[in-house]
Parts: sequence; structure tokens; C-alpha cells
Amino acid sequence: MLGKLIKYEFKGTARLYLPFFALLVLLTVVNRLSLQFGLGNSEFLEIPAVISMMLYIVAVVAVFVIAMVATIQRFYKNFMTDEGYLMFTLPVSQDGLILSKLIVATIWNIFSVLIAMVSLFFLLIDGDIWSAMIEVLWRLPSLAAANGINLFSICAVILLAMLTSLVAGILQIYASIVIGCMSSRHKLILGLGVYLGFNVVMQTASLVMLPFVTNWFTAITEQGGSPTPVQVADFFQGTMLYGIGFSLVFGAVFYVITRLMLKKKLNLE
Repeated sequence: MLGKLIKYEFKGTARLYLPFFALLVLLTVVNRLSLQFGLGNSEFLEIPAVISMMLYIVAVVAVFVIAMVATIQRFYKNFMTDEGYLMFTLPVSQDGLILSKLIVATIWNIFSVLIAMVSLFFLLIDGDIWSAMIEVLWRLPSLAAANGINLFSICAVILLAMLTSLVAGILQIYASIVIGCMSSRHKLILGLGVYLGFNVVMQTASLVMLPFVTNWFTAITEQGGSPTPVQVADFFQGTMLYGIGFSLVFGAVFYVITRLMLKKKLNLE
């Protein structure tokens, strides 16, 4: 059943995402050609080239805005409005309902970041820079191995930290929505206040825990020794692992809040 929910969620959200992705791709190609052939240097084409670049910037921003809006809108509309009565009659648990939204939102957010990054690289980087980047990437594994650094481990930790942070962020939005909907009035204001309150708690917790993360590195510098590449890599990985644990803890808290509120405290419109 979870697979079917994910399938229908993809269908429901694709109609919102794909037009903006297609527009971004089109504007990327147009602006790349404009920069490649110097069309903006022509007096006749200068204004269209400027307008095209402005539209491109708007499209990049719109991709991220749509990702945020869709994450909020799909969860709120399906669970917090009249549609919720239908959703909660389906033969699936609260976990299945939440996970279907979470998985699809996570995938779309990742894809939004990737398409924006690829677009920017394609637009701004020329052949010489591409060649230099490829050469650096080609030499990086051997350079890391020569210094005793596990490059695969570092990349895996970075990607996992980014993924857990994204998932925790989406769950934070969900938890804020369900708490905000406990009120019969001013749901949006309450939800926004809860979201900001969560941010304050998380920032406070990170500041409290940060000294424990940096003590090891500080001890090395206070001894007057320069940290080796391996020590720097270990510290970096330790910091990333701290971030992963931080995201997992708060993500679990937000998930539990969302699940309990959906199960016991619904106030549907």
C-alpha cells in the first residue's frame, strides 16, 4: 500500500514540479547560447538577453520556492482539510501516510537541488574550467590515499549528513503544521510560531553540544602542533557525524509529534 501511495503522490506533485523544471532547462539553454555567442553584446539583442537572464534567476529561485510550497501544501491539503477524512479511511497506518509524503517530498527536494546545480554549472562554467575540475577530481583519490585519508568515507558522511538534515527539516515542517492545526483559528500563525520555536530549540541544543565537538581539535592546537591531514579529516568526519546524530534525534522527535497529532489531535477544516 505504501508503494501505491508513493506512486499517486508522485503523480499529484509532478504536475507542479515538472513545468518549472522544464522552464529552468529551457532558460538555461537560452542563456548559455546567449553567453556562448555573445548575443548580449549586440545592441539589438541586449535587452532580450538581460530579460532572459532575469527570468533564469527567477526560475532558479522558483524551483526552491515550489519545493518548499509543495512540501507544505501537499501535507496540509491531504491531512488537514476535508481530504483528511478520506485519507484516514484508507487501509494504511499513520506511518504509511507520513512516509509516503516524506519520501516523495525528499526525492523532489533532492532533484530540485540537483537540477539547479547542474543548470548553474552548465551556464557558468566553460570548457577550460571543466577540464581543470575533471583533472582535480581525477587526482583527488590518489592525493587523499597518499595522505592516509579515506575519501569514500568522507563523501559518504557528507551525503548522509545532507540527507538526514533534509529529512529532519521536512519532518519539522510536518510537526509544525499538525501542531498549528490544533487551533481552530490562526492555524498559519501558530504553525509558523511553532516552526520558529523548533529552530530556537535546535540552535540552542547545537550551541550546547558544539564545545564537545571542538574540544579534540582545540587540544591539538593548544599543544602547539599543526594537525595532520588525517586529523583534520577525522575532525571533519566527526563534525559531520555529530550533525547526522543531531538530525536523527530531532527528526525522530518531529516524526513522533506528527504521528501522535495525526492519530489523536486532528482538527480538520
